[in-house]
Amino acid sequence: MENVGNIDEERGDKAIVDTLLSDTFNSILRIEERSLKNRLTEGLSIAELHTIVAVGLHEINSMKVVASRLDVTMATAAMNKLERKGFVERSRSEIDRRQVLVQLTSKGRKAFRAHESFHKKMVDSALAALTPEEEELFVSALGKIKDFFDKESKQLNAVEA
Repeated sequence: MENVGNIDEERGDKAIVDTLLSDTFNSILRIEERSLKNRLTEGLSIAELHTIVAVGLHEINSMKVVASRLDVTMATAAMNKLERKGFVERSRSEIDRRQVLVQLTSKGRKAFRAHESFHKKMVDSALAALTPEEEELFVSALGKIKDFFDKESKQLNAVEA
């Protein structure tokens, strides 16, 4: 914990946690942005890449499922861009013609795999410095923190609806 900046002495550990969460989030975003500079993901934004992940590697999903995975109400604009760029293709359901289905193209699957590989390397590298016991504690604590943020997000979504 060498780079926690100037921490307010009175706030102590809570200020350190705040700084660590913010700095970690920002670092991950910067690293992820740099990872987009390869031939398989060139021209994609982080949001578009996460939309590709939400579609699924070998899945055919409705737009509603993809939007739900992204925690948004509609993903039409994102799909329009990704379709124009050749990463996804849309079709109508044979069962219910009103339903729009989406799946990755070959180009989309390559981008998905490149992003998946990036995440695997990032996690493996980040956890390499931890002992098995530390990793277990970290996973448990991070799960609790994620649960908190998931609940906060759901409450905010309920208020906005």
